[in-house]
Amino acid sequence: MEEWKEYKVAEVIEDISMGPFGSNIKRDNYVDSGVPYLNGSNLNSYKLNEDSFNYVTKEKAESLGRCVAKRGDIIVTHRGTIGQISYIPNDSKYERYLTGNSQFRLTVKSKVIRPDFFVYYFHTRMGQYRLLANASQVGVPALARPTSTFKEVLVPVPKMEVQTAIMEILHSLDDKIEVNRRINDNLEQQAQALFKSWLLTLSLSVTNLLWSRKWG
Repeated sequence: MEEWKEYKVAEVIEDISMGPFGSNIKRDNYVDSGVPYLNGSNLNSYKLNEDSFNYVTKEKAESLGRCVAKRGDIIVTHRGTIGQISYIPNDSKYERYLTGNSQFRLTVKSKVIRPDFFVYYFHTRMGQYRLLANASQVGVPALARPTSTFKEVLVPVPKMEVQTAIMEILHSLDDKIEVNRRINDNLEQQAQALFKSWLLTLSLSVTNLLWSRKWG
């Protein structure tokens, strides 16, 4: 740990920006396709969850300027389900995303810290403690002065080669977890299909039995 140095978040980021005000995005702005508009369900893991999106037009997203996030950016929830933090991977489905109105986005200095390392740290117990240190639980949970207080949070940063070695191990574990999840999902689907088949067979058997008793 001697090679690890603690920085304030402000020292390791290039840019940080709040999402749009609620009045700037309404349901009337949603379209069938376009720029994905993020919400809390997209931030339930380290990497952006891309299972489902609402969309706004390219023109609407561009009108909100710095609220647009790109690959490599990090998204943090500051109101509601606080403690959520995810990064947009380089192989994401889309090149750009519109930050939600309960979120803020940031870009790290990639020569100092990897975005995935940054995010993984804030999923640790210590990272969550520091992230939520300025949270208010009165009414809707929220981070006080979100971007200002977050920039003061300390984050430990080792040398880049150490970060890369750590992330290679963690990503390998994540890949195995994802494979197991898909296997379990597939087994669950097979079990449901088998159960439905058995249920149909049983239903037909009972129907035939009742029919034979009535007319036999």
